[in-house]
Amino acid sequence: MLRKLLFHTTGFGLILGGWFVCVINVGLDRGAVPFKFFSVPNIIGLVLILIGAYFPEIATRLFIKKEN
Repeated sequence: MLRKLLFHTTGFGLILGGWFVCVINVGLDRGAVPFKFFSVPNIIGLVLILIGAYFPEIATRLFIKKEN
């Protein structure tokens, strides 16, 4: 139970971190000409969001034994 909570908290942190990276990058590049929608920080933020979304399920299957 405690491990699942830790996995979900870690996933939520990764999602928030990825969102923060994307928002900060867009805010800093707002006045840039030409504006690049798909820049390296935005791709990194997207990858962090995707890892955070699937991390709890994968970690639960790998590290928690079946309770039968």
